[in-house]
Amino acid sequence: MKSAMILKLNVGQVRKERPAIVGQITLLDIIANGTAIRLFTETLASIDEGVKKRYILNVRRQCGRGWMAKQIIWPEGELEQALLEANKVAQQEIQRASLLATA
Repeated sequence: MKSAMILKLNVGQVRKERPAIVGQITLLDIIANGTAIRLFTETLASIDEGVKKRYILNVRRQCGRGWMAKQIIWPEGELEQALLEANKVAQQEIQRASLLATA
C-alpha cells in the first residue's frame, strides 16, 4: 500500500536533468606533507543550462580514522579566488606539519 502511494506521488514529478561532465583540466596539483591539493576546471553540458565552466578545489588529507576531504566550487569568473584559496590551504598544511615537527 505504501509503495503504491509513493508511485502515485512520483507520477507528477518532473525529473531534473543532471549535467554531464564534458572535460576536466588540472590547473594545480600539490602534494604537501601527505595532503593532496588539486585545483581543476570542469566543463559541464546540459540541455537546460547549456555549457558552463566551474573551478573546483579538492583537498584530501589522511587523518586518524581515514581520509578527510574538502571540496570548494567557484563559478567561471572566480579563478583568482580559487588560486588564493589553494595557496592558503597549501600554506596552512605546510605550517601544520612544521609545527608538529618542532613540537
